[in-house]
Amino acid sequence: MRGDRGTETGENVTLQEGDPRTVGGYRLDGRLGAGGMGVVYRARSLSGRQVAVKVIRPELAEDAGFRARFRREVEAARQVSGAFTAPVVDADAEAAVPWLATLFVPGPSLAQHVAEQGPLTVPEVRRLALGLAEALRDIHRAGLVHRDLKPGNVLLAGDGPRVIDFGIARAADEAPLTSTGLVVGTPPFMAPEQFRHGASGPATDVFSLGSVLAYAATGHSPFEGDNAHSVGFRVVYEEPELSALPAALRPLIDSCLAKEPDQRATVVGLLSALAAEEPGPPGSRQALARPTGAPDPRTPAPRTPAPPLDEAAPVPPLDEAAPVADRPVPPAAERAERADEDPADRTPVPVPPHPATAPSPAAPAAPAPRPLRRKVVVATAAVVAVGAAIGLSALAERDRGEGGDAKPTGGAGTAGPTPAALSCPSAGSRFATSGSSLQADLFQHWTQGYAKSCPGSEISFEPTGSGQGVREFAEGTTELALTDGSLRPQEISASATRCAEGSGGKKGKAVQLPLATMPVSVIYHLSGVDSLVLDAKTLAGIYRGEITKWNDSRIAALNPGAKLPATAVKPLFKSLASGTNLTFTQYLAKAAAYDWPEAPDTEMAAEAGIGKQTSEELAEEVAGTEGSLSYVERGQEGGAAKAALDTGAADPVALTPESAAKTVAASRITGEGADLAVDLDHGTSAPGAYPLVQLGYALVCDQGNAPGTLPSLRSFLAYTTGREGQSATAGLGFGPLPRELAAQVRKKAQDLG
Repeated sequence: MRGDRGTETGENVTLQEGDPRTVGGYRLDGRLGAGGMGVVYRARSLSGRQVAVKVIRPELAEDAGFRARFRREVEAARQVSGAFTAPVVDADAEAAVPWLATLFVPGPSLAQHVAEQGPLTVPEVRRLALGLAEALRDIHRAGLVHRDLKPGNVLLAGDGPRVIDFGIARAADEAPLTSTGLVVGTPPFMAPEQFRHGASGPATDVFSLGSVLAYAATGHSPFEGDNAHSVGFRVVYEEPELSALPAALRPLIDSCLAKEPDQRATVVGLLSALAAEEPGPPGSRQALARPTGAPDPRTPAPRTPAPPLDEAAPVPPLDEAAPVADRPVPPAAERAERADEDPADRTPVPVPPHPATAPSPAAPAAPAPRPLRRKVVVATAAVVAVGAAIGLSALAERDRGEGGDAKPTGGAGTAGPTPAALSCPSAGSRFATSGSSLQADLFQHWTQGYAKSCPGSEISFEPTGSGQGVREFAEGTTELALTDGSLRPQEISASATRCAEGSGGKKGKAVQLPLATMPVSVIYHLSGVDSLVLDAKTLAGIYRGEITKWNDSRIAALNPGAKLPATAVKPLFKSLASGTNLTFTQYLAKAAAYDWPEAPDTEMAAEAGIGKQTSEELAEEVAGTEGSLSYVERGQEGGAAKAALDTGAADPVALTPESAAKTVAASRITGEGADLAVDLDHGTSAPGAYPLVQLGYALVCDQGNAPGTLPSLRSFLAYTTGREGQSATAGLGFGPLPRELAAQVRKKAQDLG
């Protein structure tokens, strides 16, 4: 929970009906807060000593793995109980309902204070830094790494800050999580190494400290984003956003935020530098505000700059390197299920957060989220990186039509070399685009990379949603629409009218050019089952309510030798109309027509299960629910394990960028002329082809484009489907096109008129 304290000011919320009146001999006075893990009460001992008592929810207490994790939290908190934490007074991890009592710390969390009163002053931030550095010193001396230092886990007591919540702390020398592990933490306050490979050490807490101090001074994290994945990309590859940070604090924050752990300041070094400023005796907020009398004299350790987009590899593929949101679920004792936190602030565990959306916490750890609709503009003179919101719950998806003569898409190899040199327009130009919110991060990455390759051009992008993007293109307000899947007939007709009235009297038609694959993962949570194979028939049976136990003979037949428990299958699905539902039902209808008689649709016709609005919510529910199963876009899996699919090929197929591309390669182009719309074969049994995949398209006019923007439009499409553009797809949750299809797109782009 968010520090397990919904109210930190000492004011009680009245006990509710059903709340106990005593726990472990402590008399409860009222509620301090509640979340997904349990409830925190303000209580008193027999002698009148005030304590905060965390009581775990009864349903979680029945989970042996969760109980083991709670024991670890108690042990970690006891090891570091001291002046800079909330000392453990008592605990019983073996009780029918486990509980933990800590000394009550009157005062708000840093998150609550900043939300209500605004950022701290420079002297206050320095006092806060000194107190938190002292806390980290004691934590590290105990051989632990906190791993989740954030504003919600810092209480501002009268005599200095307290660090709380050791729910995901671990030994400093403990090996990083393996392939069955999970990235845990709160994305805007995590360190690059946590996203790269799940590793953590004392330097990890130092990076988090820098982010927390920047938040305290500015009111926002230096690495904000609209979902856990975009935040992770910024933490790993981009410079922190510190434009609002007072100059006097810059050396301190910079020394903590070096990308490489060995380039960061040490806790001892921070204490020495901060102590030299003679901040005065510990005390209240007034004491914190005492002037230091001098600017920060310390020279920070050299920073390792974020690699430029055209040199660095993108965020490692989510199925390989363990960044924000794609690692299998670990044993329950390792899960950091924090359902009361804002998922935009954490990686569930997810992740994912991710990014990245759950029940509102009592004390927010960050300012209110920014609007979902945001304009992304990249100017080549100074590449402007504007975070693009991925409003999954706001996608206005639709049925899509097909037509035309079928042609093979080409070989299964992913996009290969670009032409010898990218042909940049001789004079810079600007053109407007809009469309898919789901693909916004990828499109932003492309616009940044293209702007650096072809100076002088400027591309604007509005993540309006796929359907709205098509409408704006048809109205003539944009030159390109980014769509999720091929168009339905009425959209083709409306777009054709726009292109038929093209510039310079040239009449054309609207054409769809594939840009990237959009795979969908089947995720599950089944303790002790690290690998699982399912097929369309079993998935149909689950969502029709015919398969209700994990040891059902139909699932067992696909997993010979696996020890499948008799646990109930708990299916989850996306309740809003979405392209993800369409992809999933296309697969069921094609590969298991007898078992799933429903027509493919953007709405899921499930007869069993619980609906959630967003992929983040689905991933969070799977991460915290034993026996659960769902489907989400690649890159949105959170900490959930992914099932392989039995497609009828010799071997089950796991989701990778390459296996998704093989399905596209096994499908046929149904568009005519310059239109490269693909009729995806969701029932393919081609070796190594993963059938749960959709395509992202650029909708453009084949003729009649404005002469001033046409050269840039051609060049940009060549860039996105060339080696550099395609190599970025996997790391951002998508996948590259087959090599031959990418070459066809580049050829059609050059023929645009």
